[in-house]
Parts: sequence; structure tokens; C-alpha cells
Amino acid sequence: MKRRLLAVGLFLLFGLLPLAAGAPHRLEARGDHGWMKFWGQGKVHLEGKGTLLVKNASNLQMDIRGTWGEKFDLMDGAEYRHFEGSVDCIGPGAHLEMRGWNLRLTVVGKGKAHFRGEGTVRLDDGPERPWTSHPDKWTKVKFRD
Repeated sequence: MKRRLLAVGLFLLFGLLPLAAGAPHRLEARGDHGWMKFWGQGKVHLEGKGTLLVKNASNLQMDIRGTWGEKFDLMDGAEYRHFEGSVDCIGPGAHLEMRGWNLRLTVVGKGKAHFRGEGTVRLDDGPERPWTSHPDKWTKVKFRD
């Protein structure tokens, strides 16, 4: 009897925990040129031309495809200069940035993102929002819940 109650209790705890955490969001952004930053977790696809920065790489399953001129290793990541290609990653604690042209970011998960330049961003089924082109400001999107 105790085992059955324990099993039911564990099922309820771990079965309902994902529901309490909320469903993942879908963020889509694209820009002709600018700077995109993402912090969070989930499934991420980032592509473009320019400088790619990856941090917290040890937390991620990552696939980087493309070409680059220089790669500088960082404490837990790398900076790729003259990068042209894409990166796909899954995991918690991602920190990805790309500064350049023909930028595209798709996230299914949770986190926050900042944008500057010429582009648009959409969260879930909401309206497209333009990025700011102001040199000292960012278009900020939070999708943590």
C-alpha cells in the first residue's frame, strides 16, 4: 500500500511538474543587419554572416556548420569571426550572439533576447515588432514563463 501511494505521489509530482513550468514559447527573428543576443534554454537555430559568440558551450549539444576566418577560444565557448553559417543547439544556459548580416534566430524554449539593427521579431502568435536601430538601446523580449 505504501509503495502504491509513493508511486502515485511521484507520478503526480513529476507528471504535473512540466505543466507547472509552462509550455515553451516560439521566438522568431530575422534581420538584414544588426546584433542579436539570446540567453535561455530550449532548441535554438541561429544563422547569418558576421561574428558569432557562443558561451556556456559545455551545457549544450551543439552543431556549428559553415565557415569562419578566425576562432578565439573563451573560458566556456568561442568567438568566430568572419562566420558564415548556422548553429543549432539544445540545452540549458545557452548564450548566443551574432552581429552581422542576413540574421535569423528561431527558439523553441524559454529565455530572453535583445535585438538592435534592421529587423523584426515575433513571439508566439503575437505581432511582429521592429528592432530598434538606436545605437544605445535594444529591443528586448522576455519569454521565461
